[in-house]
Amino acid sequence: GLLTADEAAFAGGNWNYFNKDYYLQKGNVYLLGTPYYFAGNNADEFYVVYNGSLSTSGVTYDEGVVPVLNLRSDVLYSMGEGTKDSPYIVNLDSI
Repeated sequence: GLLTADEAAFAGGNWNYFNKDYYLQKGNVYLLGTPYYFAGNNADEFYVVYNGSLSTSGVTYDEGVVPVLNLRSDVLYSMGEGTKDSPYIVNLDSI
């Protein structure tokens, strides 16, 4: 799925508040999977701004997204840091 506005807010994103100290601040703009507004042929979406704040804009933005995979709390993982070069390894026996 896509990262939602709720998940970004829980992680430290705030409306119009610069927060460069949380892990979802990536120094660029990316859309979230939470709609904000619909009217006719227009739609706005929540997004994270380069400085870490949450905002809204039309979905015509040519920006990235942050995919997420949500696991139950009892699913075990081992090794890895959750990065491209060092991904988490999920214990399939716990799924």
